[in-house]
Amino acid sequence: MPKNIYALITQMRSNVLRIGRAISHQRRTLEGRRLSAIGYRLSAIIVVLLLLAGAAPATPARALAPLAPAAVPASPPSFGLNSHLASRYPDPSSMDVPASMLTDLGVTWVREDFHWHRVEPRPDAWDWTFTDAAMRAILSRDIQVLGVLGPSVGWGTPYPGDTPNDVSYYPPDPDAFDAYVRAVVTRYRRYIHHWEIWNEPDHGVFWRPQPDVAAYTRLLIRTAATIRAIDPQAQVVLGGINPFDTTFLRGVAENGGWGSFDVLGIHPYVDPYGPEDGNLIAAADGVRALAERYGKRPIWVTELGWSSGPGDRDRAGLTDEQAQASYLVRSMLDLWQAGVERIFWYSFKDDPGNPYGLVRAGAGRTDYRSRKPAYDALRTLNQQLAGATFVERRDLFTRDTLVSFDSLRGWRRTSQPNGTLRLSDAQAHGGGLSAQLDYSFTTRQNDYVSFEREQPIPLPGQPYALGVWVYGDGSTHGVKVWLRDAEGELLQYVLGSVGPPGWHFISAPIGGTVEPGNHLEGRGNSRLDFPASLQAVVLDDMVDSFVGGGTIYLDDLSVIGGHEIYDLRLQRGGESLDVLWSPPGARVHLSTRSAAGRLITRDGVESTASAQGGQITVNLGPAPVYLIHRR
Repeated sequence: MPKNIYALITQMRSNVLRIGRAISHQRRTLEGRRLSAIGYRLSAIIVVLLLLAGAAPATPARALAPLAPAAVPASPPSFGLNSHLASRYPDPSSMDVPASMLTDLGVTWVREDFHWHRVEPRPDAWDWTFTDAAMRAILSRDIQVLGVLGPSVGWGTPYPGDTPNDVSYYPPDPDAFDAYVRAVVTRYRRYIHHWEIWNEPDHGVFWRPQPDVAAYTRLLIRTAATIRAIDPQAQVVLGGINPFDTTFLRGVAENGGWGSFDVLGIHPYVDPYGPEDGNLIAAADGVRALAERYGKRPIWVTELGWSSGPGDRDRAGLTDEQAQASYLVRSMLDLWQAGVERIFWYSFKDDPGNPYGLVRAGAGRTDYRSRKPAYDALRTLNQQLAGATFVERRDLFTRDTLVSFDSLRGWRRTSQPNGTLRLSDAQAHGGGLSAQLDYSFTTRQNDYVSFEREQPIPLPGQPYALGVWVYGDGSTHGVKVWLRDAEGELLQYVLGSVGPPGWHFISAPIGGTVEPGNHLEGRGNSRLDFPASLQAVVLDDMVDSFVGGGTIYLDDLSVIGGHEIYDLRLQRGGESLDVLWSPPGARVHLSTRSAAGRLITRDGVESTASAQGGQITVNLGPAPVYLIHRR
């Protein structure tokens, strides 16, 4: 994305945060892309079946069964890249230079823009110089292409302020856009069979003057029909929406567009938060819940990334190059295990002032000599996971029930007449009863219902997270908790989405700084200072346009303790592959049948890890490592 666009995004985000500070504690912040990501589920915490040397858990660890993933991970995993050769590389004669690096990275998929202003700078004046050169360089290396159609060209919109032969983000003339689509798809139909319609049509920067779901849906329906008429085997991908606010996606369905796409494209940016604190593993939960209602679709992440320093989205530069490389691996693994079929990192090369790339900006657009740690991280990830299949992820966190919901004595609804809470034996996860929450949201504003404790419940010790079992009703509403800390602050945490029918556990870490809109009362540092207590459980509509009611069930609200360690267990041939990391750092001991294992760092450096007494000891940090051995 161009620098001037990021500047607008940053300004928009700043405005949203200022609004959030002025909103009362009943109102959540309007910043959809980051706020809804703060809720963190226990299913994101994958703890190794191991002993922790030098740091025993606060309570004895209990051997829990392996956690089933929220959706079946795709096999084999697919970690691709936004390559931007056709749209950003300025020399058609040397496209093989960056394309050869794609082979070195081991990517088998790239996302490429087929910009209208480049292929048709004037009406009926076609120029295929850049797209042909890029396609020859990429396709000759057996790399598949996801082609992006759009945005507009200035002469193709009715807005007089557009530069005629440059990019425009105003909606196009439908007939002119259709002619452009016909020309592009016809030219490349033998080679490209996946087409994404527009980029982020739900964002005010990329669909001006403001997002219009009805207009986008009309464009989607017509464009999909044109593509399928030319190539009946083609797959249409929805244009990379923000999954943390499902309003736009619901609008696509309500305007008749659900049948016009085959793949649900999302852009789950959570920066500057890390993958775990940003709840990235749950990014697809809301859109998956909608898909249960309107028709299941594979989910692709067509953009995801972090800048490795100050940029237009993060002027403070909270992520450096080392963190960027670690986030790349952790985020792609989180999304893969959550059932995302294909993931495209953003991006190949830094833009000036926006270092999201694997390669530094260097001396200009053709300079690909200066590779960042993220380059080696992606290459190593693709090398190590080639041919691997998912086995399990382990969880040995201690999980202690705080509220069993066998009784509702001491609970009361606050002033919002939007629901009731009562005991029920219709569904129960733990004992014979659960809390049945019936709700009715009647306005197109922020509707919620909260249930407070007459006497807040103290949290034991200093737990890592708080969570609850939910039996959903297919909605994307948010389950939240209010916690009161030692400074008197009232802080709100989003545990996760209600989701589809069936019991599932959602949780949030409670150790970080909350967003301004989640700091509800009191003055302090916006962090939970212990001792702390549970004050309320809340159901929030999250999508303000929703009007309707439903029923969900809650059971066994729990505190979660233990160490933040992650182990994704895979199998390749006769060998086990453990991918391990710990953001705060830890030493772990893994059971093995090997005399020694092969230990590969995030950057691809290999060493031998000897076993003693049937265990291999590994020192972990935020950079993931790969351990190959026999279990």
